Amino acid sequence: MIHRKTAGRLSLSGVTLIELILALLIFSFVIAGAFRALSVFGGKASETLSQRLVLQMEARKALLNLYREIQQGIEVILPAPGCTLPYLVYRDFINNIHVIYLEKDATTSKTEGEPLYKVMEGIKISSGAGTTPPKLVMKYVSKLNFTTHHYGGILLSCSLKGGKGRFDLVNYVRLKNLAAED
Repeated sequence: MIHRKTAGRLSLSGVTLIELILALLIFSFVIAGAFRALSVFGGKASETLSQRLVLQMEARKALLNLYREIQQGIEVILPAPGCTLPYLVYRDFINNIHVIYLEKDATTSKTEGEPLYKVMEGIKISSGAGTTPPKLVMKYVSKLNFTTHHYGGILLSCSLKGGKGRFDLVNYVRLKNLAAED
C-alpha cells in the first residue's frame, strides 16, 4: 500500500512538473513577443526622435550661419521698413549686394510629401566683377519671411520640416555693421 501511495504521488508531482514546464514555456513566449514588439515600435519612435533632433540641430547651425551673414550688412534694401517678403536684399560694408532667397528643393519635397525649400545666398560684387555663385545657407525650410523694422534690423520668421516634425522660430536680427557707414 505504501508503494501505491508513493507511485501516486510521483505521478501527481510528474503532472505538476509538466504543467509547470508548459506554463514557463508559454510565459517565455509571451515575454519574448512583448520584447520583440517593444523593439520594433520603440525603434520607430527613437528613429523619429533622432530625425527631429538632427533637424533641430541642423536648423540651429544653419540659422546661426544665416544670422552671421545678415549681421555683416550695413543697410537693408528690401523689404522696405514695415513690409514682409520671402527674400532679403541688403548691402554690406564694401557695397556688395547680398540676396537671400528660397529655392525649391525637389528631392526633399518628394521625401517629406510637401513643398520644401533651400535658402540660398547670392552676392553681386560692387567692383563690377559680377556675381558669386549662389551658396546654400539652409535646408528643410517650408516658410521663410523677412520683415524690416528699420534699415538696420530684420524680424525673421522661419518654419522647418523634416522627420515628421516641425520647428518654427521668430527672431530679430540686428545688422552689427550698421555704424560702419558713418
